[in-house]
Amino acid sequence: MLTKLSLTFGSQMVLKQIINKHPDRQFKLMQASTHSNKVALFDFSNKDSIFNSPVNFRVLGESLNSNVNGILYYQSFQVNGDRQQLLYNSLQKITESDNKLMNGKYFLEVDNRDQSTTYVLLTSWNDFDDLMAWKKTDEFMSLIGFTDQESSNYYYDETYRPLR
Repeated sequence: MLTKLSLTFGSQMVLKQIINKHPDRQFKLMQASTHSNKVALFDFSNKDSIFNSPVNFRVLGESLNSNVNGILYYQSFQVNGDRQQLLYNSLQKITESDNKLMNGKYFLEVDNRDQSTTYVLLTSWNDFDDLMAWKKTDEFMSLIGFTDQESSNYYYDETYRPLR
């Protein structure tokens, strides 16, 4: 079971050097779809981060195959008050569901005291069409109320495609 996940951003060349220097790690080098110049390196090794400025996550729930195949869809939610428990319950339900479109999913919490109310749903998909089909389901619609940008709510999403 994975308990830690780290993520860092940088240039493709620098991130490839990190990959080559640490062959014992389970890295996924990914290109952000929305921001074509943004490259991310996910470390699924379940080890302490080796990155200088990582975003570290604590795994609250998971259901992913060991290869984390295909594209990754990253959704970050930050809500306040009573809505935080509602969001937690919704994300936990999605993590525990048996969705045939997904390769798998992680329910994460940003491991940083300043952002301790930030939850992340990281899902893995064979292709973009499967992700788009999921976005039409009731399961995805259960999150819509948490995706508005307002004073008590912060939401960010990004689709990442593999570079190697």
